[in-house]
Amino acid sequence: MDGSVPIAIGPRKDVPVDAVFVRDGHQWVRLPLSDILYIEADDNSTKVHTEGRTYLVARMMKAVVEELDDPHFERIHRSFAVNLVRVKAISDNGLHVGERWLPIGRSYRGAVLQRLRLI
Repeated sequence: MDGSVPIAIGPRKDVPVDAVFVRDGHQWVRLPLSDILYIEADDNSTKVHTEGRTYLVARMMKAVVEELDDPHFERIHRSFAVNLVRVKAISDNGLHVGERWLPIGRSYRGAVLQRLRLI
């Protein structure tokens, strides 16, 4: 594997809105939403990328994004959703989050650019 740690997002609804709890080995750990850079689809699971770690969630990306239910997260491609607060730069067909360039899908482009409030 690529160093990812298998986890699952907890189904709890009483968690503070600024964080989720994820399974990390034998325990659930608190993951602040502000720490998430981007989310990546990986077959039937999802990779949640932070600055220092990648968590592997045993759920489809669509379900993970819906569970986060946070206005800072936007789907930008069929395989990616980003934390808009963490976007560093935008190019013609992608954006930079952390040290990674991510593509913007054609069908998502208009909504993404509108959400980023270009002036």
